[in-house]
Amino acid sequence: MEARPVYVSREDRIQAHFLICFVSLVIIRLLQRKLNNAFSTTKILDSLSKSCCSIVKDNVYMFDYQDETLHQIGSLLGIDFCQKFRTQADIKNILATVKY
Repeated sequence: MEARPVYVSREDRIQAHFLICFVSLVIIRLLQRKLNNAFSTTKILDSLSKSCCSIVKDNVYMFDYQDETLHQIGSLLGIDFCQKFRTQADIKNILATVKY
C-alpha cells in the first residue's frame, strides 16, 4: 500500500489522502487477520483488484475471476464468489446483506 505520489497540494487534501491510505491499511490488515494470516497483503489486494465483472446483456453480469483468496474472503463476508452470472438485483442484495 503506497501513499506516494500525492497529487494534491492543499494541506486538508494531503491529510485526507493520508487518512484514506491509513484507513485502507487498517482494513486490509483486519481482513488479513480475520483470514488467520493465510494470505499476504499483496495476495489479498491482487485478488480483490482482479475481481471484476462484465456486462453480458441487459441486467446480466459475468464475474470473470475467482481464486482461493476470494473464496475465503467470500466465506468470511457471506458472499458466494463461485456464482459466475448475476443480475443487478442479485448484486444489490449482496451489498445490502453483506456481513461486516
